[in-house]
Formats: sequence, C-alpha cells, structure tokens
Amino acid sequence: MKDIIKIALNLTVICVAAAVLLGAVFAVTDHARKLNEEKSRKDTIESLLGYGKEGKKAPADLNVASVYRYVITKGQEATLGYLVPLKDKTHALVVVDVSGKPLNVIPIEGTAVELGERAFRDSAVMRAIPKGEKAAYAETFYIADVGGKRVGFVAPGVTQGFKTFIDLMVSMDPGFTVTGVEILKSEEDPGLGDEIKRDFFRNQFTGKTSENLKTLAVIKEPLPDEYRNVLDPARARRFGISATQRAEIMEKHLKDNIYALTGATISSRAVTVGVKETARKFEYRYQILTQALKDKNLQAAF
Repeated sequence: MKDIIKIALNLTVICVAAAVLLGAVFAVTDHARKLNEEKSRKDTIESLLGYGKEGKKAPADLNVASVYRYVITKGQEATLGYLVPLKDKTHALVVVDVSGKPLNVIPIEGTAVELGERAFRDSAVMRAIPKGEKAAYAETFYIADVGGKRVGFVAPGVTQGFKTFIDLMVSMDPGFTVTGVEILKSEEDPGLGDEIKRDFFRNQFTGKTSENLKTLAVIKEPLPDEYRNVLDPARARRFGISATQRAEIMEKHLKDNIYALTGATISSRAVTVGVKETARKFEYRYQILTQALKDKNLQAAF
C-alpha cells in the first residue's frame, strides 16, 4: 500500500512539474509568437504603403492608426461599431446603424497597446456596450499619416479561391486609388494559382482608381512583355528600365483589365473580385466613419 501511495505521489509531482514547465514554455513562446506576428503585420503595412522597398525607409513621423470594426447585435437588430483612437489618447466606439447614421459614442478603456490585443479589446468592448448587446469583431483597417498629412489606407479582405479562401490586403492612396496588393494566406496550386503572390500579377492592380475597379475584369490573353517587365521591379532592374520608362509603360497599361495567370483563371478572378470588393467596401465604410466623427464632433488621431 505504501509503495502504491509513493508511486502516486511521485507521479503527481512529475505531472505538476511537467505542467509548470509546459506553461512556462508556452508563456515564452506565445509572447515571441505575438511579437513576430506584430512585426510581420507592421512590415506588411509599411511595404504596402511604399516603405521598405528598394531601400526606402519609413519616415520617423509615420503614424498608422488602427480602426477596429465590430458588428453589434441585440436580438435581430444589428449596428456597426468603429473603435477609433482619439487625439486625447483615449478611444471611443462610434456606433452607426446599417445605413451609416451615427447613433452613439461609447468610451472604451485601454491604451493603444492593450487594445491591440484581441482578447483585451473584445472584453473592453463587451463591458462598455449596453447590457443585452453582443459585439463580434469583424476586421481592422489602417489609416496612415506622415507629419499629419494623409498618405494612404490599408484594408484587409477575403475571397473564395480555387481551393480555399484567400486572405489579402489592399492599400489605397487618399483618393482610393489602389497602390498595392498583398496575399497574406492562400492554398492555391503551386506553379498555377499560387502565382497570385508574384509581383507581375499583384502589381497589375496598382494605379486602378475606384472608377476603374467598377468595370475591371479578367482576360485570358498573354501578358504583354513590356508590361510584365515593369510589373516586376527585379526584372525592370535587370533589363535596365529607368523609373521614367517604367512609369510611362505603367501609364500606358493603366486601364487594361487583369491578365489571367496561365492555367489559373479561377484564382486570377478570385483575387480580382477580392481587390474590387475590399476597396469598394473600405471606401464606403471610411466615408461613413468620417461623417460620423464629424457629426459627433470627435477628434480622431488620424
């Protein structure tokens, strides 16, 4: 009996020690994972804004504000909440109805760093909204300023690909012209649909205005050689194409439709639909938010 008790105690001690060790390892690795994810997100956003490419560093006064969109429900009724940073370093949830009419402004407790954590932010929003309502996080979009001057936006999107959903990000200038597209996650076929990640495909969207996007289609025609040469920066450098020449060729093809990837028309169309919808929805939501901030006399930190 004593031997059984001794074995049981030893096993208990081993299990407790293992649990403590695993917990410590998780805490360390989870912190490292979050730091890596944050750095990757920051690098992607800055790259889409034109920094980090060809040695162009982000200016010291670059400010990228995060705006978190929530869907708030009470029974069958739904409203939208935009969690925005304010100039006085506080945060507020700007609530609008589905038509965009501003309804309410709810202060949200927490610093920018704290609210950057999904669990903390969700909890803070749930504590602040009226009892009986529920809030579901939808997305985060980014508004970039340099020295107080607007330089662009970055919005996330998702689209149905050939195999699974494709996660992407679209950057736009202050006039909502597309300045870049990044594929964050996809499982398209290697050598075919996976080519959506290549510069010569993604950069076809650069320069497309909101008007261009309305009628933008995918065509199954060969990508012109001169166009491909400038869509890929590395290729342009290899062929000695100057910045001026590159700009002229890009301007020449500005109103072209999207040239489909060979053997991957479905993937090409999926990304095209994703870019169009992401840009369209962002422009609409940003205008709603801007009007709501004005109506409620709120000074946003962007």
